[in-house]
Formats: sequence, C-alpha cells, structure tokens
Amino acid sequence: QLFSNHFAKVAQKGQERIKQTKNAIIEAVDSDISVLAQAIPTLSHIIGKLDIAPVHVSAAELENRFNFIFEKFVRAIATPSHPIVLYLDDLQWADASSLNLIKTLVMDTKNKNFLFVGAFRDDEVNDEHPLACQLQFIGESVSITRIKTTNISKASMNDFVSDILQMSPSSTTSLAELVYRKTGGNGLIATQFIQTLWYEGSLYFLLDSNKWTWDIKAVEAKSIPEDAVELLVEKILQLPSAARYILQYLSCIGSSCHESTLGLITGQVLVSVPFPALDMIIEEGLLIKEGIEYKFAHDQIQLAAYSLIPVNKRDCVHLQIGSMILKHASKEKLDSVIFIAADQLNRGTKFIIDEDQKLQIAKLNLRAGEKAMSLGTFWSAVTYLKSGIDLLGNNSWAKMYDLSLQLHSSYAKSLYSIGKFSETGQAVSMIIMNAKSIEDKLPAYLTLMKTFAAQKKVAETIKIGLKALDELGEPLSVSNKTKEESLGILFQMKRHFEGMTKEQLKELKIMENPDKITVMMVLDELLLHVIYYLEEAIIVPIITGMMSLTLTYGICEASSFAFATVAFLLVDFDREGACRIGDLALSIAERLDIQNSLPRVYLSFYGGVHHYFERTEDSLEYHMKAYETAMRVGDVRNAVVNRYFYCSKSFLCGKELVSLKNECESTMEVATRYKQESKKILILPVYKTMLRLLGQSDNSLQKIEEIIKSGSNPEWNILSGVWFFYRFLVAYIFGDYDVAANMLEQKREAEERLVRKFKAFSTIDFWEGLVFFAMARKTKEQKWLHRIQESLSNVRKQAQSLPAHFQHRLLLFEAEIANITGDVERAAEKYELAVNAFDEYGYTNEQAIAYERAGDFFVSQHD
Repeated sequence: QLFSNHFAKVAQKGQERIKQTKNAIIEAVDSDISVLAQAIPTLSHIIGKLDIAPVHVSAAELENRFNFIFEKFVRAIATPSHPIVLYLDDLQWADASSLNLIKTLVMDTKNKNFLFVGAFRDDEVNDEHPLACQLQFIGESVSITRIKTTNISKASMNDFVSDILQMSPSSTTSLAELVYRKTGGNGLIATQFIQTLWYEGSLYFLLDSNKWTWDIKAVEAKSIPEDAVELLVEKILQLPSAARYILQYLSCIGSSCHESTLGLITGQVLVSVPFPALDMIIEEGLLIKEGIEYKFAHDQIQLAAYSLIPVNKRDCVHLQIGSMILKHASKEKLDSVIFIAADQLNRGTKFIIDEDQKLQIAKLNLRAGEKAMSLGTFWSAVTYLKSGIDLLGNNSWAKMYDLSLQLHSSYAKSLYSIGKFSETGQAVSMIIMNAKSIEDKLPAYLTLMKTFAAQKKVAETIKIGLKALDELGEPLSVSNKTKEESLGILFQMKRHFEGMTKEQLKELKIMENPDKITVMMVLDELLLHVIYYLEEAIIVPIITGMMSLTLTYGICEASSFAFATVAFLLVDFDREGACRIGDLALSIAERLDIQNSLPRVYLSFYGGVHHYFERTEDSLEYHMKAYETAMRVGDVRNAVVNRYFYCSKSFLCGKELVSLKNECESTMEVATRYKQESKKILILPVYKTMLRLLGQSDNSLQKIEEIIKSGSNPEWNILSGVWFFYRFLVAYIFGDYDVAANMLEQKREAEERLVRKFKAFSTIDFWEGLVFFAMARKTKEQKWLHRIQESLSNVRKQAQSLPAHFQHRLLLFEAEIANITGDVERAAEKYELAVNAFDEYGYTNEQAIAYERAGDFFVSQHD
C-alpha cells in the first residue's frame, strides 16, 4: 500500500519524473515487472499496460522470486536525488512473509539510498517472537540502530503544551505540570486530555487577549482513565451514532482503509456524496486522510473503537462487513478487496447455516489463498485455504470433489512452503486417500517429494517418486548395479543421440502426450533431489528413462536437464561424447526458451563439462547468467551454487583477489539471507583460501572443516572433495607439502564412492602433480614417482587434445621430471619453454608458480 501511494504521487509529478522512474524500473527488472503488478496496482500509472505474464514457478520459489525482484525494484527507484525512507509501525504484528521482505530490503548492502525505520512495542516482543528472531538474524550482517522511546519528560511536556497552544513556555507551566501529573507523560493520553479540556470548556480561547487560558481548578478536578483506550472510548462515545459506527466498522478492517473499500461497506460513493460523519471524525483527529486512504491516527484509537463492539457481537459485525463487500463489489473490484472480504467473512462463519453461502465463501477462500500464494505470502494462504476446507465439512470429497481437491492441493503446497512438514504430510495423505486418479494425486506426490527432500530424507523422496511412476504406468527399475554396469547403460543410451546434429535435433517434435509429460515431471523432480548425492544406482535409471521418453515422444523442458546431467556424468570417460550431449542440452534449452531449468542445465554443463574443451574463464559469464535467472525464478539453491562456480573458477583463473573476495562475501550474504547454509559451506573454502593468501586469516580452513565434520550433513561426501582440495592447495602454496599430500589422500577417500569427483575444473592433475613433485624432492620415495607418472600421463592427454589449454602445464611437468632425474640441461630448456608458454597461455596464479619453480631450479644451479 505504501508503494502504491508512492507511485500515485510520482504520477502527479510530471512526464519527466515518470519517464525517469519508468526507465529505471524497466532496466532493473525488465519483464519481471509483471510479478509486482498485483502487489502494486498504481505501478501501471508509471509503466503502462502490462501484457507480459510472469514465468510460472512452483509454490516454494514464489516468495524467493518476489523478494529478489522487489529488492531490485527498490534499488532502482531509490536514487541519490530521490532516496527512499520506508517507515513501518507496529512491527510486532507483522506476519512472516512481511518480515522476510523487510529482511531482504534491509540486508541489500548495494542499496545506498534506502533507509528503513521500524517501530514496535518491546513489551509485546520476547526473545522467541518472530520479529526478535529476525532482528537478531539481520543484526549479524547489518548494523541496526536501536532508539528506545519513553514517555515525555516533565520539562518536555511544557514544551509540548506551549507548542500546541502557541504560547511561551513560561506561561504554560501550570497547565503543563497538571497534564504531566495526570497523564504520566504519555503523549497520546496528553493530547486527548488537552482536547477533552477544550471540548468541556476548561480550556478556552480569549478573543480580546488573543490567547488561550484555562480554569486551573477544573483541570485539577478532572479525572482521567488509567489508560489511553478508556480515555478514547469516552471521546468516541460523545460522537454522533453515524460517526461511531464508521469508526467501529473501520476498526474491524485494520489500521487503514481505502476510500473505495469504505464505500463498499457503507454503500456510498464517498468521492461524490458528502459524508458529514466522516468529516467530523477527521476534524476530531481520530482519523487521518492521506489521498484516498483513511488511517487511524493511532493504533490505540482503533482498539478503543473496536472495544465498543460487544464481544458477543463482534463476529457478527465482521460477517456483516464481509457480506456488504460481496454485495457491492463488482467482479473486477472484488479481486482488489478479496483479502479483506475473506478475512471479515471468516470471522463470522460460525453464524452461517445456509450451505450455499458456505460454498460461496469456501470458493472465495480458495481464490484468496491462490492469490496469496501468487504473491508469495504463504502464511496468509494457509489461513485462507484452511478456512475454505473447514467450511466444506464432512463428506466434502463426495459432494464437492473438484473444490475439495483444489483446496487441499493448494493447502499442502502452502504448508510445505512455510516449512510445516508434518502438517504437509497429513494434507497430502488426505489427497492421496480421496483423489480419484493419479493425475489428481500427482501434485500431492510432488509436494511430498519436495517435503522429504527439504528434510534431507533422500530415501523417502525416492520411494514416493517411484510409487508415483508406478501408478503412472512407467515403473522405474532401481537395481544394485556396479558402477561399470551403470556407465555401460549410459553409454548405450548416449549412442542414440551423440551423432545427432543441432539441425536434426530441431526436427525432433515437442512432447505433447500429457501422460508422458507428467512422467517427465516426476523424473525431473527425482533427478533434482538426488543429483547432489551422485548415487549412480538411482541417477542412471532416471536419466536413461528421461532420454528414452525424449527419443520416443519428443523434447520438453525436463529433457534439457537430463541431457546436461548425462554430459556431466560421462565427461571423465568420454569427453567428446559428453561435449556433444551437452551441446544438445543447450540446444533444447534455447529452442524451448526454458527459464526454470536453465540454472541447472548451465550448472551441469558449464560447471562440469565446458572447461575440458574451452578456457575456464569463458564459462564465467554463463554462471552469472544462470545466477540471475535462478534468482528471478526463485531457485535460490542453484543460484548460489552457480555463483560459487563463478567465484571458484575466477580464483583458479588468477582473478584479482580483493575484488573476488568481495564477490564471495556478496554470494555468502545471499546464501545467508535466503537460509541456504549448506550451499554457503560450498563457498567458504575458496573464500577462506583467499583470506589466507591476503594475510587476513590463519588456519581457518582447518577449523571450518572440523565444524562441518561434526555435523550430519548428508551432502558431506560431495562437499568434502572441495574442502580437501583447497586445504591441500593452501598447504602447497605455503610449502607445507606433508599436509598437502595428506589432504589429497583424504580427498580421494571421501570421493571414492562418487560417480564424479571434484576435478577443480580440469586442473586437478596439474595441482596434484605439483604436490607429488614436491614430495618426491623432499622424501626421495619411489611411490611419489609413480604418482607423478599418473598425473603426467593425464596432463599429456589433455595437452594432446587441447594444446592451447594444457601445453604450458605439460612443459612445466617435463621440466620437473628432468630436474628430479638430474637432467640439468633438459630441465633448464623445459623451464624456459614453460615460463614462456605460461606467459602466453597460463593464468596469473599458475604463471607465478612456473616462475617460482624455474627460479628454485636456477638458484640450485647457481645460475
């Protein structure tokens, strides 16, 4: 509502200001502006008509998407010339979705032109209150200035009274002392007390002397209630009945009310019809009119007005208000007041006997719940949908099957989205028990899979996925095949596609069979939740099933991720085949213009395949594109992982450390803000390595490793490879070769069961080889020479296939071999060739190591 008022004002400030604002918003959020249109109706006054529909995303991603786009949106309209100060009162009543949005805006460190000011009653907020928890979370990353307000002091009360009466402080002392003594310095009570004195004649204005005066004895004798609400009740009771009723109706709605909504309740068009009672309320200072919005001047006024409604009649009044809105609102208008209407009607449903009316309100709650879901406000959605379900009563599945299915399905999704996993399971069980077909059960199965996956219950996720596939008539066989057997199946399936050109791929039809599209959805959901664990026993049957369906029935969005996953898994065994399959994945993504799966496709291909054929730094722009796309569709997990790849690859490409350190910190800030702690762990190794190299950290990798090992994170196997790599890299750089060798052994042990190891973007053989050479020089042990030969063989193969990317590394290895074997002349020649090749092809960090190794050699030769 605040931003709607803001844009209504911007629209009145001339075409130049409108144009500037419009251009800034479009540049920042582009087509995603449609996501904000429902929340900010007056935005159309600036942008114009919005015909672009937002990309469809699943329920859990809606809130993340909305918050990310809203963050960019606020950053665009908050400028040095027009900074934004957002003030919100009564934060103790804010719901979870509102607090999350506030957190997003406040933690946006890139926005230097935005200030948030919030107020709350600290006596209503304990340590477990959602607001307190959110403030603690924000305070760990952002500085919060706390200002504790108290009652007005005795001296300040005199200034307060003299300012109201426009008299000198010396002449108002006697009145101010009485006001202070009777009100205790409470600003609201003091204001109302002074107004009461004037209303009753104890305070009056003398025209002949042109100043205020008062009857000090009458003021002294005047008694006032102990709290503000009682005082305000007395004042409201002195108003005409029409004014009292208006205040009572408004108090039922909330702290503010749109003019048109008030018109629906009263049955009057307030713009064209005079409303004396409303004007009187405003004159009395109980309401404030801001444009087309009516607001209570203080929340205690709202409480006082509401207290005048007898407790046993309040729900009836709410029902009456909701009924009036339904009666007077047009179909178009109802959408803008649907939350108010549903809230009011739900308060009075116990008085509804008529079954048709119950059905009507149940449908209204479904509509309100789905709208709340579209805005990412899932706590509100749960309330509306549960109210709709309760209205249906017993035997609803038999009497109103479609409505029951819609309400329960949306209710389950909303419960999952707010982390109520136990309740989600109960809601899903109700659907599965009553749904008539697998098509009707499917959304429930998918929700349950997400629920188990969110709790790291991989076995349960797989079990539900397999059950759904079985009921769909596409059973998936999961057997305990060996790694070699699984890879053989992949190779066999790959042969159907690897000879296919992009032109031939374009001739493949788009999948239209709804049953097969449904099967692909389930397989895609399964693959999404098991890919991070790299268990080939389940991954291989999933992706071969997806590729088989694609070959038979055509391509769909899920096909792209399946192909990219195949490329990712095969690249260590068949790089040419992996490259071709990966290209097909990108072609499908381009042809179908996919958005939701694009971050995963780019993650698999550019994160695991591309660097074997092209320079690593060439993939950086694709990871950032994937990050932006993922955030726009609310897929924070894959957004953070793509940004990790960007940071890690940039480090290994020798990018400047200070700016890269800032990039890592920004990435971790996003991970923290969206509570992706397991993905933040992925970024920490490269970040702590940078700190160590910058002289800003000591042994931090080892300490963090101990923390991670002490936990029960089921993703540890895949994360451990990353940890041990950076541990051995730091140890090597600082000359601690024994530790480096030990970390390499631990990395190999941790990754032994994985289909795909962490290869440091095809540089692992180079870095491992350097450690083996160092240990061979130090210990003279034969085992290191065998390990050297293994690394040398791999680097030589890489150099043969892509000399521009690997030849300089091979030359350095050949120089090191000559050095160890005592071939001084050959070593000198190879070192010279190596440093020259690194100058031309290598990254700065690798170049430095080449110079260091060459320097150590020539020093040893006294050259």
